[in-house]
Amino acid sequence: VFFVSLAPLRSVEIIVPTISEAVGFAFYGGTVEPKEQLLSYLRSKQMLLVLDNYEHLLEGSGATDIVADILATAPAAKLLATSRDRLNVQGEHRFHITGMSFPDWETPEDALEYSAVKLFLQSAGRVRPSFEPTVDDLSYVAHICRLVEGMPLAILLATAWVEILSPSEIAAEIRQSLDFLETDLRDVPKRQRSMRAVFDHTWDLLTECEKELFAGLSVFRGGFTRDAAREIAGASLRDLMALVHKSLVHRTASGRYGVHDLIRQY
Repeated sequence: VFFVSLAPLRSVEIIVPTISEAVGFAFYGGTVEPKEQLLSYLRSKQMLLVLDNYEHLLEGSGATDIVADILATAPAAKLLATSRDRLNVQGEHRFHITGMSFPDWETPEDALEYSAVKLFLQSAGRVRPSFEPTVDDLSYVAHICRLVEGMPLAILLATAWVEILSPSEIAAEIRQSLDFLETDLRDVPKRQRSMRAVFDHTWDLLTECEKELFAGLSVFRGGFTRDAAREIAGASLRDLMALVHKSLVHRTASGRYGVHDLIRQY
């Protein structure tokens, strides 16, 4: 298994050398193109390549050519790509990553059984070792997990405040402003130091039309229907599909469409 970090890349041309470095392959001289050299090396390999953070490269010319070429050339190689937008190549199987499980109500008796609550308490214990939540605290922890819909990064950013704030105060701050969810930790990538930075990254990848449309959809609370999106925001079915593919809108089991509350607030 080889991990290939694409987050630092700013050009599609760097993908091939980045993969080569990750798998330990060194290019040789001659007239053979670097991509062909890499494909020849991978041809008989049985491996898993984890391509992390692909979305910002997708608009480049030939952004997914290397993915298609590896799949065609190296039948024993598998690719796992993380991306906020689909790669849109043949053979792609999409797995939607949602938030961790959280209670649907404010005072659950089984709060400690939910993974989002567990993450909050574990992280809070690292920030403040003496942190021992009361029953009332647990109800607010559950509320915090609901506010961020189980989003792991948001939970970690929220727990950074337990050193000076109670869970009830943290919940109130999240309701008041998205910008509360940030950290000054030195070893956290800049793009993950706040929820606004995370959403800025996604926003910058949208076209001007998509930005205008998504801003229009933010007026809805509790989700919306396809007809409502068309009447209020002028969204066509293809427009909705584009936002679904970019992980900004999701379709619920009931057939309605929803937007994560933190993104709606953004």
